[in-house]
Amino acid sequence: MYGWPELRDATDALWAALRPRLLAAGFEGAPEALERDRPSAEVWADPGLLLSQTCGMPHVAGVSRAARIVAAPVYEVEGCGAGRYSSALVARAGEAPAAVEGLAGRRLALNGPDSLSGWAAAVSALGAEAIGPTLVTGAHRESIVAVAEGRADWAAIDAVAWAHALRFEPAAGALAVVGWSESAPAPPFITSALTESGGRARLRAALVETLADPETAPIRAELRLARLVAFADTDYDAARRLARLAGAAAAGRADLAGA
Repeated sequence: MYGWPELRDATDALWAALRPRLLAAGFEGAPEALERDRPSAEVWADPGLLLSQTCGMPHVAGVSRAARIVAAPVYEVEGCGAGRYSSALVARAGEAPAAVEGLAGRRLALNGPDSLSGWAAAVSALGAEAIGPTLVTGAHRESIVAVAEGRADWAAIDAVAWAHALRFEPAAGALAVVGWSESAPAPPFITSALTESGGRARLRAALVETLADPETAPIRAELRLARLVAFADTDYDAARRLARLAGAAAAGRADLAGA
């Protein structure tokens, strides 16, 4: 979910630490390198999927809904909790309103209408009737740039993406946080629906062991990934509620049609 170029080495290092444990757990097909070239929707729907991470909305109401949850991440950044996260509601510094309500009617930059953090969080925070015109950017980082450049007025940015942006994206320095959205279940780690429950338990155990290894501490610090919690599908009921809210808000909007 956070495949920024600046984080590629850390992500690869985490996989290098995890893979031997997967092999030892009986997953002989664990590849040597991560797959980055296929569209996310294709990966999430692949019956041969071993491990990936998905946004909450595709999991409960989209292309990854048939996959099974392995665990939920715990990120050490502002706006996150144990298996939960929220979105920073950001606007240009100097033009940001004093309260979230001041964003009503202003142009929203969003990564896509299938995003829990970029669209559903914005609708939940402001109310569907108060969402102004939209600009679909395709990615949180692009939404940050769009707001900084004046092509949009505000955006709801996943708390983890916002933390990374403050380090790696210069445009983030031109923005200010107006407020935070309500907490929602964090983007889960998933596996194919064909992976039986014992296999999911072995996947989770390998992940837990990897993240508890002192040697991965520098990697975890770079990714801001602290540990995992064993969430079940029912723990994503809050995401289902947000998905219904977001779907109803998107219906009939010409600026989101086909996005």
